[in-house]
Amino acid sequence: MKLTDKAREQLRGALDEGLFESGRLRVYIDHRCHCGKAHFSLAIDETTHPGDTTFDVFEIPFIADAPTSAELPLVEIDFVETVWTKGFTIKNTSHQCSHTMVA
Repeated sequence: MKLTDKAREQLRGALDEGLFESGRLRVYIDHRCHCGKAHFSLAIDETTHPGDTTFDVFEIPFIADAPTSAELPLVEIDFVETVWTKGFTIKNTSHQCSHTMVA
């Protein structure tokens, strides 16, 4: 899984402020495109389930279930800020679609 510098900076700030100190950021498959490629989302989760994988990226705590863990090399998380939107973009690097979560 890859974090851009902007995403890492935003997540590090949130972590330092204690916004998800009791949990981890869960990366999960939100849905699959008509071609079968995964689209990912991100949420704070305080619970670990059997089969979950916990890991850190730049000391930022993440968690993923087994189906998502298998596809983590394809995940790229970025932070975008434009006139129209501000938030994290989570994309599958092997697919052209992306999903933006507005902060």
